[in-house]
Amino acid sequence: MNDRSLQKLEFDKITARVAAYCGFSLSRELAERLTPAASAYEAEQLQAETEEARQLIRNFPTFALGGLWDIRPHLRHAEIGGVLEPQQLVNVSDLCRAARQAKSFFSELKGNYPLLTALGKSLIVIKTIETAVEKAIGADMQVNDNASERLAGLRRKGRDKGERIKEKLDGMIRNPATVKFLQEPIVTIREGRFVVPVRQEYRGAVPGVAHDTSASGATVFIEPLAVMELNNELAAIRREEDEEIAAILRALSMVVAGFADELNADLALLARLDFIMAKGQYSYELDGCMPKINRQGRIRLIKARHPLIPAERVVPIDVLLERNIQAMVITGPNTGGKTVTLKTIGLLTAMAMAGLHIPAEYGSELSAFAGIYADIGDEQSIEQSLSTFSSHMSNIVEISAEAKEDCLVLLDELGAGTDPTEGAALAMAILRYLKERGAKIVATTHYSELKAFAYNNEGFINASMEFDIATLSPTYRLQMGIPGKSNAFEISRRLGLDESIIDAAAASLSTEDVAVAAMLAELEDLRRSLSEQQQQLQQREQDMRQREQQLTAARQLAARQHAEAIAAANNEAQRILDETLEKSRALYQQQQQQIAEKKSAERVWQETQKQLKSWREQLEKQRPEPVFAGDAPKKVEAGDYFYLPKLDKYGYALAGEDNGEVLLQVGLIKLRAKLKDIRAAQPREEQGGRKSYGGGKIAVNKAAAVESSLDLHGLETMEALPLLDKYIDDAFIAGLRQVQINHGRGTGALRRFVREYLRGHRLVRSYRDGDNYEGGRGVTIVELDQ
Repeated sequence: MNDRSLQKLEFDKITARVAAYCGFSLSRELAERLTPAASAYEAEQLQAETEEARQLIRNFPTFALGGLWDIRPHLRHAEIGGVLEPQQLVNVSDLCRAARQAKSFFSELKGNYPLLTALGKSLIVIKTIETAVEKAIGADMQVNDNASERLAGLRRKGRDKGERIKEKLDGMIRNPATVKFLQEPIVTIREGRFVVPVRQEYRGAVPGVAHDTSASGATVFIEPLAVMELNNELAAIRREEDEEIAAILRALSMVVAGFADELNADLALLARLDFIMAKGQYSYELDGCMPKINRQGRIRLIKARHPLIPAERVVPIDVLLERNIQAMVITGPNTGGKTVTLKTIGLLTAMAMAGLHIPAEYGSELSAFAGIYADIGDEQSIEQSLSTFSSHMSNIVEISAEAKEDCLVLLDELGAGTDPTEGAALAMAILRYLKERGAKIVATTHYSELKAFAYNNEGFINASMEFDIATLSPTYRLQMGIPGKSNAFEISRRLGLDESIIDAAAASLSTEDVAVAAMLAELEDLRRSLSEQQQQLQQREQDMRQREQQLTAARQLAARQHAEAIAAANNEAQRILDETLEKSRALYQQQQQQIAEKKSAERVWQETQKQLKSWREQLEKQRPEPVFAGDAPKKVEAGDYFYLPKLDKYGYALAGEDNGEVLLQVGLIKLRAKLKDIRAAQPREEQGGRKSYGGGKIAVNKAAAVESSLDLHGLETMEALPLLDKYIDDAFIAGLRQVQINHGRGTGALRRFVREYLRGHRLVRSYRDGDNYEGGRGVTIVELDQ
């Protein structure tokens, strides 16, 4: 990429804004060195990184890479044998912690973030440094007592020695005979030694060594002879303490040096991650989108905005340059927005190639150009500078020599600054030359000759900046396919110029000028007509969308009402079941009273079973048939996928219909279902592309919840019946092959009831008494027919 052209497009200001979101100097360096990618593939990868960062910020707004420091100088110092200061060691430890936490976050991250996850998982966890530094150095950046046993002992001795010195000096300042010599009755420290403040006039009254004098000279800080030896001993202890601290810092520095390669790798990865997150943050600031990158030279910008113009002032533009259009010539009044449009196209192309989102609507598309060349006069730019014909031509000479196929060339006020006739001729020749070299060209001009040139030459298209005649001001909107009008006559007329002067001026126009003016007027009328048609089509489209929404709402209401009707029918069935069970309990209690009166409990049991059977038959007759949404299939083939509403499961048909029934594979089990009880369904996809089957999901859930034994101790037979019935079904669905029913010994009634229930059960293969170690006759071991 041409660095001077990027500077003219103010790309450096974009990178500065990205750098402002970076967390430390290393990632800011990456942002400041950011340039457009050399290939479309690289640009697409960079765009994907930014999109992942934007989505991550949206889904995890509290995520941040904290504790980032540029530790490169620390590592170089440690590698040559230097000793790091506590703050430097803490910086290294903070970076290790940041790497560990980031690796943990990205390792557990759910969602589609392949590029960020790959970077995060590549981080190296160096717990050794993190733990050692946390133990040795405190929040005050001082070496902790527990950094080593020797340091703890020395500091303990130092504190004891200091207390002894203070005790001696406290006795001195409380002594009436000596307190009169003191400026204040306090103990202080000078040059690391305990001293007392003595009045200047009593300096000789207190034997000792003077270490300091107050600013006024009225106070002398004297170390009394009585504590001099203790102070010497304390100083020796502190020297040993300093030596031990130096040894600890040296040892920690050696550990850091040993992990220098790993730390440098983590530093580079964290800088890259922080830089990518900064791109995502800048995308949010811009309200940007991820543009599509193509290789065909196509430019499609929808509601594109210049990123350096405040949002409340910028006017969005739409640009469409298909592959067969090699050059666009933009005309329009001064200060009408031509230069801003030129810069917007060039800057957004550079941003897209650098992996930055662009301030435009989704659906925008930019080409991966091999180079971007710009000759832009700054008289209307943000920087407000001046240019000359010679400087313009020097840039164009360089661009003409370097520009080739798949390059984007931006030319502002082409041919300006010289004789209009020569300038126009030169401009047309330059445009023709660059087109022949295969470059994509966007140029601005005031020359009317270039409008006709673009109109009459294949591969060129006119465009203009709209001007509001009513307000005599530009609207800054780009009009594709329409050359700009000078509007000089109309503006003069509205400003009050005499009509005869305007007529005289019009009469002096050449035939060619009149023809061009007529062409422009015709094109403007055509544009206005097309604009009205477009508005009508948009209104119709909006009406159709509203109609579609109304129909959708009506369908949803009908579906909801149908579901409510089904739920009401099922609730009624449940009510009948509950009522019948309540009657069964009452009957059971009645039979229990009869058992006490009768001699044969077995006969009572049989009568109870008959009555229960009668209730079940009555229940089956009274219970309404459940109603389910949808229609039963008319034809079944092996492999068809179905939903079983009664079980709320999904399964595949293993064979075709057989006497109104279908053999289904539901998760881990096979079962037969009536044709009227199944509904056609579409296979559902789980995460990772695996198919989900209703039965399998139920089986997994059941397996996690169903235990291998059921305890019925103390229950009456009618209380045990629903529990036992549900447990056998749940255990079978969960895939259990053997279960244990704990009924106890007691009178044997509950055991006989369990055996009677299990006999002939469709899901039970066999049953037996438990072995001695299993509970003997107090349990029944059931083998399920899996």
